[in-house]
Amino acid sequence: MAQTREQQIQQDVKDLHTLGYAQELFRSMGGFSNFAISFSIISILTGAVILYDYGLAWAGTAAVLIGWPLITVFVLAISASMAEIASAYPTAGGLYYWASRMKNKNWGWWTAWLNLIGQFAIVAGINFAAAGFLNATIVTPLLKNANLDYSNTTAVFGQAWLTGQLVTMGVIMLIQLGLNIGGINVVAMLNQVSVWWHIVIVALVVVLIFLAGQPDASGLKLFAIQPLDQGGSWANDIGPLHLAYGPATAYPLVLAFFFSLLQANWTYTGYDASAHVAEETVGARMASAWGVFLSVAVSAVVGYLFLLALTTHLPDLSKLFPATLATPLQPDASQYYFGGGVAVIEILKYNLDRFVIIGVGLGDWLAAGIAIAMFYCGLSSVAAAGRMLFAFSRDDGLPGAGWLKKVSHRYRTPANSLAAIVVVAWLFTLVAGVVGGGQAIVIVTAISTIFLYAAYGVCIYLGATTSDWLRHRVWNLGRWSKPIAWISVIWVVVLMVLFSFPTSGNISWPFMVGTFAVLLVYYFGWARARFQGPRVMGREEELTEIEREFDHAAGELGRAPA
Repeated sequence: MAQTREQQIQQDVKDLHTLGYAQELFRSMGGFSNFAISFSIISILTGAVILYDYGLAWAGTAAVLIGWPLITVFVLAISASMAEIASAYPTAGGLYYWASRMKNKNWGWWTAWLNLIGQFAIVAGINFAAAGFLNATIVTPLLKNANLDYSNTTAVFGQAWLTGQLVTMGVIMLIQLGLNIGGINVVAMLNQVSVWWHIVIVALVVVLIFLAGQPDASGLKLFAIQPLDQGGSWANDIGPLHLAYGPATAYPLVLAFFFSLLQANWTYTGYDASAHVAEETVGARMASAWGVFLSVAVSAVVGYLFLLALTTHLPDLSKLFPATLATPLQPDASQYYFGGGVAVIEILKYNLDRFVIIGVGLGDWLAAGIAIAMFYCGLSSVAAAGRMLFAFSRDDGLPGAGWLKKVSHRYRTPANSLAAIVVVAWLFTLVAGVVGGGQAIVIVTAISTIFLYAAYGVCIYLGATTSDWLRHRVWNLGRWSKPIAWISVIWVVVLMVLFSFPTSGNISWPFMVGTFAVLLVYYFGWARARFQGPRVMGREEELTEIEREFDHAAGELGRAPA
């Protein structure tokens, strides 16, 4: 007989108790909501859009038509391996707890910091992109009608470092913070809206472009590696490549294709969110596992259709970017031209702006719809990152843990951790902008990809080399478990090397080295001796008493207990 919802919740709480934690957070998310949060963070209307310029500049149409399905194969393997482990340990913080249980607290500590840095960076990258798109498609046009000059590059208060894009980013993150603190029910509902919003926008773009779009005017060959920007070098004149080949223009052309894969691989990040909200999910073991895997699988299909429509209906790019496309279409070295996601906006205008609705071109309407999808993506990312920071703080894993692990009795959300994620992500973006200028989005996306996948890789490696966790899993790959895990680990190692190259001024490599050095000092100076790893909050009766306190507080505030 199938369990009722109440029986499922009781079983989930019992499972959580066996992991040592009380039910502090509010458990109300269903399976679809769990899937929705990862699907929203992957957001094909964010990563695939904001780095479309990047992929096109490095490798032409091959970045999408070959790169997307290639990366999909590897990411499906990674998500399947992670789903198995998620079904064994359904707790907030996910990867940190998995590594600690499969190996020891030291592995858990390093995994936590890799994941946490990646979470800060992905929140920064998503919301910086969202701010740029919102300004370009909604904010700037509205203010222009009121004779106000405001855009992504506006120097606010006369300060060059405080751009219009950074200010808009701060505003939307404050809204996201308020919605996240307001409760998991609000976030779950908005995540469900986000799923359908993404699907509707993608469906409209695909159908309208294929039915009424303009013929391709780019001159690019489909599936061909054709770097577009001939105005600079790859900025890779260091290390073995420089010694072997000399100037960047002599490097093998296939390298341009591999660098372009950042577009697809950054899009496929954040699906560990389904594990981070496990303590708020009903039927968490199965729901979290399927959430991790299906969010990637659905995004793979929907994303490829979306990108196929764009890539087969390109305008004449040399007219859109005359300053950077010095000699386009020649198979030579490439440098990221700083379009800031504008290529997708221009593709939509080129194909659909001859159809006007209420004085605005249809392409502009769809671009505004993409901007709203990016906001939803950022909302989900803040939610997942806040849970990860809360879980690590709950076990006193970082400075300020006592404050960060506090849960709001009114809303049953980790309010302090959510606030910290928002503040640090904004400051991270500010620093990236000051250091990298127009390359800020490349910096934060590369860093988030590297660090998140490093954390994924550690957990999958431990899953492949340990066995005790296997008896706890309920989502099972069977005899394919280890082969898929090792394929996943190999790709994680490859992408960490690939995306650390200082392409287009990207500072991922020195950032990684500097961060690792700081963590080594912190680990050996404090954490190795003092960090205790996942802690049992108390005996069964003590955990129950903690839960009664939260239920009592909820009752006094007029809210039904979990």
